[in-house]
Amino acid sequence: MQLVAWVALCLATAWWFRRRPVLLACLVFWLWTLVPSVAGHHLTGLSVLSPLGFHPASWLALAGVLAQMIWDPGHLGRVIGSHPYLSTMLVLFIVMGGATSYYNGSGGSRLLIDQIVAPVALGLMVISRADRRGQLLLRDTVLLATAVQAVLSLMQSALGSIIFYEDDYLTNSWFSLDRFVRWMGTTESPLILSLLLSSGAALTLGLRSNVFRFGLLLLYCSSTLVTQSRVGGVMMLGVLVLAVFRSRISIWTRLLTSAGLVGASIWIAATGLAGGLLSRLQDDTGSSQAREQALQFVLENWHKYLFSGAGLTSSYDIAREAGLQTSVESSFLMYAIDVGLVLAVLFFGGQVLLLALYGRHGWISGIALGATLVLVLQNASSALAFANLTGTLTWVLLGLVIAGARTGPPPDQRAGAPAAARPLASASS
Repeated sequence: MQLVAWVALCLATAWWFRRRPVLLACLVFWLWTLVPSVAGHHLTGLSVLSPLGFHPASWLALAGVLAQMIWDPGHLGRVIGSHPYLSTMLVLFIVMGGATSYYNGSGGSRLLIDQIVAPVALGLMVISRADRRGQLLLRDTVLLATAVQAVLSLMQSALGSIIFYEDDYLTNSWFSLDRFVRWMGTTESPLILSLLLSSGAALTLGLRSNVFRFGLLLLYCSSTLVTQSRVGGVMMLGVLVLAVFRSRISIWTRLLTSAGLVGASIWIAATGLAGGLLSRLQDDTGSSQAREQALQFVLENWHKYLFSGAGLTSSYDIAREAGLQTSVESSFLMYAIDVGLVLAVLFFGGQVLLLALYGRHGWISGIALGATLVLVLQNASSALAFANLTGTLTWVLLGLVIAGARTGPPPDQRAGAPAAARPLASASS
C-alpha cells in the first residue's frame, strides 16, 4: 500500500512539473543525495531485497518520463530519434541484460532500474527539455547538493557518528559503528561521496565568482579527505591545479587563489583532516593487491563472458567463488561478467562516445570535465554495480553535455570562448 501511495505521489508530481521537467530532474537528484538506497524503504515500503524495491528517486524519474510521453510525445520522440545510438544502447541493454539476469536467476532488476533505465530516461528528459536557464539550474543543484553532503561528512567526522540512517547503514556488512572512520554523508559509501565531490569540483570551474569557486573547492577538498579515497584525492588535486593555472583567469586571481589554497592546506594539516587519507596512502590494507587479483581473474576468464554474462549482480558471487577478497572492483569488469563483454563495451563505450561527440561544444565550463571524472571514477570501483546515485549523476552530466551542445551559448557569448556561466543563483557580480 505504501508503494502505491509513493507511485501515485510521483505521478502527480511529474504531471505537475510536466512543463518544467528540469525542476523534476532537480528533485530526483536531491532525493538520491538525501536518501541512501538502504533507507529507501522509508518512502516506498519495500526493502532492498524486493524485486520492486527501486530507489524512490527512480520511481520519480520514471514517472517524469511517462508524463513527458503523455503530454508531448512528439517532442520526446524527436529527441530520441536524433540520438539513435543512445536509444539503441538502452533498448539492447534492457532486453539483453534483463533476459540474461532472468535466465540465470541472478535477480538484478533493482540494479537495472536504479543504475541504467531510470538514469538514462532522466538524461533523455534533460536533453530534450533543458534550455540554457535549465542547464544552469541543474548544474547549480548538483553543486549545492554536493556542498550539503560535504558539510554533513565533515560534521560526521567531527562527531564520530553517521548521524542519519544509522540503523539502515548497519544492515551493510561493511559498516561498523566502532571501526568505521571513513565518512559519506547520506550517500551509499565513502567512494560514492568522493565521486560526487570530484565531479562537483569540476563544475565549480564554470562559476564566475572566484569567492564561490574557492569556497566550494575548499569545502569539497576537506570532505574528500574524510572519505579517505585515494583516487578521489588525486582527481581533486588535479581540479585544484586546473583552477589555479587555467589560462582564462588573471594573474592576480591566480596569485590570490594560490595563496588561499596554501592557507587552506595549512589549516587542513592543523586540524588533522588529512590523517586518514595519509594513512591509507602508506598502508592501503591490501586494497591494491585485491584489485590486482581481481584484474588477473578477469583477464584469465574473459572468454567465458564474451557474448553473455551470468546476470546482473552475479559478479559478486563469482568473485567470492574465485577466492577474491573483494568484488572485481571495476564497474566495467563487473558488468562484463554480469551481461557479457560485448554489451558492457556497448554501454560504457557509448558513454565515452557521447562525451567525445558533444563535450567540446558545450558553453558551461566544467561540465564535460565533471562527466569525464565520473566516467573514470565509476570504473575505478564498483560504483555502478550496486544501487547508488552514480548512474543518475552520470546521465545528468551527460545530459547537460548534450543539451549544452544543442542550445549553444547565449548570443552575447558566441563570439568568445566557452563562458564561465553565472554561479549559484546570480551572485557572480
